[in-house]
Amino acid sequence: MGQWRGFGLVIDNLSKLLTMRGVVHHKGAWIEIPSPASPRISIHVGHWAFTKPDNKARVQIAYVFTEGKVKREGYSWLRRFDHVIASSRFTRARLEEIGIHVDEVVYPGIDTELFRPFPMPKFIDVLSVGIWESHFDDRKFMKRVIDVAFPLSAHVHTRNTVPYRELPKLYNMSRIYLSLTGAEGFNLPVLEAMACGIPVVYNDAPSTNEYAVGVPVKPTRVYETQGLVSFTIHEPNFREISRVVKELIKNRSRMGELSVKGRKKAEQLDYRKTMARILEFIK
Repeated sequence: MGQWRGFGLVIDNLSKLLTMRGVVHHKGAWIEIPSPASPRISIHVGHWAFTKPDNKARVQIAYVFTEGKVKREGYSWLRRFDHVIASSRFTRARLEEIGIHVDEVVYPGIDTELFRPFPMPKFIDVLSVGIWESHFDDRKFMKRVIDVAFPLSAHVHTRNTVPYRELPKLYNMSRIYLSLTGAEGFNLPVLEAMACGIPVVYNDAPSTNEYAVGVPVKPTRVYETQGLVSFTIHEPNFREISRVVKELIKNRSRMGELSVKGRKKAEQLDYRKTMARILEFIK
């Protein structure tokens, strides 16, 4: 995934947490935990359409993401997991629509020790991080960021040109973070920006609106896409978002308030806290 985002990062953070807790495991396409009596415990992380049990583990856990409706054929394999964990309340609702029992909603969270505020000159007025490399990513509306931000300076980061551990610098040299995305299983960049104390303006769409601290702007319409993977698109109100961004950047006191509140919320969603609940299912 673009920006070393998504499932790979979630698996990596879960692996780090297991190591901190002294849990012996193997990290691969999914996480395997040896058990005293074979077979093993496995934790599968991914989109509902591609998260399927391996039928060899004693306990099988699915950590499921989706950006739209879960098709009913998914019931045939998702029901075979011993535990199903949803990445957001939006994901839980989509799974429950087809009759899948969800044990828990666990936000992936981020590393707030890595993503944190630090003093840097502000070279960028508006930053947006994401991908637009296929039709699957049209839902992020990354191509509209420059127009929405104009005449302010804007940087649209869509390639792995910055090493992951250097990304906090990119956030910290920006004044405002803008999220236009219309559908997300979990919006990592918004949370990273909040952790860095960067005020956020966002399209008021699931699942971003479950935890984002910033200025939400209601979408203009909601529609479903068709295909193997469907998206529930909340189309942004580009004109209103543009107005909000320009007003916010002039209001230093409001930006300072959002900076503090965003960081505080991000600290509550550090992966060491959010993912700890998953450990309860491997005892």
